[in-house]
Amino acid sequence: MYILNRIVLTFFSVSIVSAEKIYKCTEPNTIALTFDDGPYEYTMDLLDRLQSKNIHATFFINGYNYWHDLDSDPDKQAILKRAHTDGHQIASHTWKHEIPENMDEVQPMMSKLDDLIEKCVGYRPKYFRPPKGECNDDCVKHFEELGYHVIEWDTDTNDWNLEMGVEERIAEVKSFLTKKWEEEKVNYLVLMHDVYDSTVNSIVPWILEHAPFDKYKFVTVAECLGDNKETHYDAHGNSISSKTEPEPEPEPKPETEETNPNIVTDPDAFNLNTNTSNSDNTNDAKKVTYHYTIGFMILIYILYNFNIFIQYKLIDIIEK
Repeated sequence: MYILNRIVLTFFSVSIVSAEKIYKCTEPNTIALTFDDGPYEYTMDLLDRLQSKNIHATFFINGYNYWHDLDSDPDKQAILKRAHTDGHQIASHTWKHEIPENMDEVQPMMSKLDDLIEKCVGYRPKYFRPPKGECNDDCVKHFEELGYHVIEWDTDTNDWNLEMGVEERIAEVKSFLTKKWEEEKVNYLVLMHDVYDSTVNSIVPWILEHAPFDKYKFVTVAECLGDNKETHYDAHGNSISSKTEPEPEPEPKPETEETNPNIVTDPDAFNLNTNTSNSDNTNDAKKVTYHYTIGFMILIYILYNFNIFIQYKLIDIIEK
C-alpha cells in the first residue's frame, strides 16, 4: 500500500507542476535566430539579407507596436506574407507588447493577433514569447492551456540597449556572439529585434559573414524544437505551402440546390462544431484524459485497500 500511495502522490505532483518556459533548442547543431517587436520599416531589408544566405528565422510579432495600422495596411501585411514565403516562422508577441493583468482578457487579445497572422500566412501560431520574457508560472500555465509554447532564449544580444552608443553596442554584440560561438554549444536560441537599424544593417550582416555555418544549421524555433509542422498546416490541419503558387484554373461549377434539391451545400449541416479550433480540441482531449487517469488511479487505490481488508477478514475467520 505504501508503494501505491507513492505512485498516486507522484502522479498528482507531476500533473500539477506542468508549466514550463522553453529556453533552449532540442535539435543538435542548430541556431535559431529570433526577432521581436516587428514588423517595422527595417524588416523587409532583413528578409532580403536572410534570403541571400537561405537562412530561416522566427519573427515574434506585435499587432500594434511600432506600427499602429498593421491590421489595416495591406502593404505592411505583405511583409508577413513575404516572410512566410521565404520559409520563416511567424509567432506571437502579444497585440500591444503587453500581457493584460486580467487573465480573462488574454484569450481575446491573442485571438485578435492570431486572426491577423492567419489572414497573412495561413496558420494560427502555437509559439509565443512574452514581452521582455516576463511571464510567471501562473502566466505560463495560462498560455499553455490556450495551446501555446512559451519561448524564451539562451543567447541575448541586448541589441535593444543603445545607451552606450550605437557603434559601441554593435561592437559589443559582435564580441559577445564570437565568444558564444567559441563555446561550441549544442545549439543556440538567439534574441534580437528587427525594429533597430543597427541590428538589421550592421549586426545581421556581420552574423551572415562570421557565423559558424560549417557546424550549425540556421532554423526556425519550431524546427529547432523538432516541430516541422508549425508553418505548414492551418488551424484545421490542412496542409499549406510556404511558397507562392499560381492560382489554380477554375473547375466546372458543381451541381447546387438549384439544379439538384438533394444536394446539401450548407457546410454546417454535417459540422456540429465548426467554431472549435484545434487547440481547443487538444485541450479538451487533455482534460478528458487527465480525469480518466485520475479516476483510474483512484479505482486502483480503492481495489487495493479492499483486497487488504478482505485478507484481514479471512485471517480472522480462519483463526476463529
